[in-house]
Amino acid sequence: MEQKNEHGFIGKHYLMKQAFGQEELHEREAVCTRDDPPACTASCPLHIDMRTVCSHVAKGDFKKAAGVIRTVTPFLHLLSKNCSRPCVQACRLSELGDGVCLPALERACALYGGSGAVNRFMLPKKSQKAAVFGDDLFALACCWELGKKGYEVHWYTTCSSMNDVLSAWGLSAEEAAADLTAFGGLRITLEKREERKREELEEMVSGADAGCVSPAFGWTELPEGVYTAERRETAEQLLAEAKHAAFLAERYIQGVHTGSEREEKESRLFVTMDGVEGSSVLADPEHVTKESAAAEAARCIQCQCVECIKGCVYLQHYRRNPRAAIREVYNNMSIVMGNHMANGMINACDECGQCRAACPNGFDYPDVCQIAKHTMVETGKMPGSAHEFALLDARFSNGEAYLAKPEPGYENCRYLFFPGCQATAVSPDTVEAAYADLRARLDGGVGLMLGCCGAVAKWAAREDLFQGAMEQLREQWERMGKPQVICACPTCKGIFDEYAGCSTVGIWEVLMESGVKPVSDETVSVHDACGARGDAKMQADVRAFAEALGCRIEEMPFEGDVSPCCGFGGLVKYTNAEVAGKKARFAAGRAKRKLLTYCMACRDQFSRAGADTCHILELAYQVEPRPVPDLSARRANRLRLKQKLLSELWKEGFEMETMLPVTYADGVMEQMEERMILKSDVDAALKAYEASQEAVFDEENRWFVTRHRLGNVTFWVKFTREESGYTVHGAYSHRMTVE
Repeated sequence: MEQKNEHGFIGKHYLMKQAFGQEELHEREAVCTRDDPPACTASCPLHIDMRTVCSHVAKGDFKKAAGVIRTVTPFLHLLSKNCSRPCVQACRLSELGDGVCLPALERACALYGGSGAVNRFMLPKKSQKAAVFGDDLFALACCWELGKKGYEVHWYTTCSSMNDVLSAWGLSAEEAAADLTAFGGLRITLEKREERKREELEEMVSGADAGCVSPAFGWTELPEGVYTAERRETAEQLLAEAKHAAFLAERYIQGVHTGSEREEKESRLFVTMDGVEGSSVLADPEHVTKESAAAEAARCIQCQCVECIKGCVYLQHYRRNPRAAIREVYNNMSIVMGNHMANGMINACDECGQCRAACPNGFDYPDVCQIAKHTMVETGKMPGSAHEFALLDARFSNGEAYLAKPEPGYENCRYLFFPGCQATAVSPDTVEAAYADLRARLDGGVGLMLGCCGAVAKWAAREDLFQGAMEQLREQWERMGKPQVICACPTCKGIFDEYAGCSTVGIWEVLMESGVKPVSDETVSVHDACGARGDAKMQADVRAFAEALGCRIEEMPFEGDVSPCCGFGGLVKYTNAEVAGKKARFAAGRAKRKLLTYCMACRDQFSRAGADTCHILELAYQVEPRPVPDLSARRANRLRLKQKLLSELWKEGFEMETMLPVTYADGVMEQMEERMILKSDVDAALKAYEASQEAVFDEENRWFVTRHRLGNVTFWVKFTREESGYTVHGAYSHRMTVE
């Protein structure tokens, strides 16, 4: 629910989205067309999976291909010689040339697919009986359909044998025998009559539980439980109508009411034709060979919609399409304790919206993950450890490292510079240079706010923390006279625009308006951050800024609104380092040139992935990129920047907490980085030890082990005391209380 507070911005429960039921689940699933049949299958009255048939034939496996068709109908030879070819016209390749000649493939399957035996699940014999009236293909197909369902079938016909029906369709004795192989073992009794009169129908069905009548008779008023169809001409239509009539008869026998209309399938499947070239038919149904059939089948483009998957590392990693993923997430919300895999899937989605932008129908999977997160947080199912580190880091940004001041000499400001917490952590020199430049360029005072916009709390579905961040931001913004906020981070700008109600502008716009001098002649590729998704103006403005700096831009795959996430969004970096790493490598791997970002988190992730990258402001101010900072260095960078600005601009002191002298043994810092343990956490544990002298001595390794709880996490530190201080030999943490 959304509520506006007295300030005009979205207040309590602004983020909360309610869990949904089965009906909404089905509605959401229906948006995705991935499971819709391709056009060829949809156009076929029998809905044969010709995409799979093509796949098998292209590999020369005619037996498997024939098996696909025979699971739908046993009349492979008949169909191969009499199909009216609606699938050929429907084939997407027909837009560019000739559609795949699927009848040729059916003929090849009939010729080279082996025996006509059907590998079907043998249903148990049923006690009920069914009656079938007719002399045509419809009647014979009804016998098959009801017989394979386990019913005893009595076929009333003028035919002497089943072969009479098939020979009328031009089948040889051998071909007819092959198609009729599938009838073996079925309880079908042929009751030959010289003629079938309408008045005899009720008498004939009196001993049956349901029945089917050929539409060739033109009988309309039928006894209850007896079904017919519209008169059809083509083989595939007759077979399809028979299948439906038999289905209705079975439903009647089961006592389940159903309508008489046959549901027609239409394909909504989106298939991009980009890069597809048209070609001509390579196989003739009349003279098809194994080789020509395989070549013809290889023309099939295997229609499928993978628009969301092909650019999303998350979906690729979990080997899920959105329909499958949404059901797993839904099930996770619906059970008491939750499923660990589903929890992992939920927290590994960065909610970037790439899949939604790529989907032709706008399938909103990130929204489902967000709902799941909120539901799990509200019901206590979300493991607190999932987002613990990121939330503590955000609290640090808006606490110890927080700074909000008007420009020296001003009480109210016309502008407020908000660089974002990642910029201050990764490249404080760039933040300092940008703020100095803005003060020099703009009149009316430029205030400064160092902190977190609340995105971390939003991603973690912590409404209380997000609300606190918004109130803190609003309070300081109002104190400075409600200035226009200059954002250096697309995510921050989006948060402010949607939730804080502040007037915002990107720093790249401000700099362009006041003039930019070229500083580079490189060819670069611009990575569009998740926060810029859907904002064509921002994407264009950044490129214009890069060109004004002297850069030539070479676009990459998956740019603009379908640009992939760097792996930081949604806190994936903290909840699933494996997926985050894959995301960063994929996104960075698109570029053949230097990768230019306008989000500092992206710059950091790409640097960690080994890419040649820099932030556009680092380029603009010619700031030498620092080495990739570890987690402890990121916090230290924020504090040192705050201390320096307070001292040099506002002439105020800021005392940073003194840490104990600590040396780290080989490999310990890498271990701590992986486990997300900070130097300050180790320092707090050692100071707690000095106060309590509580520790366990490890006789084998000759070191002490102490513990200290910070928030929800207990930290354990292995150390030895030295004359100069402490040497740390290891550190780990977990969520438990030690009594």
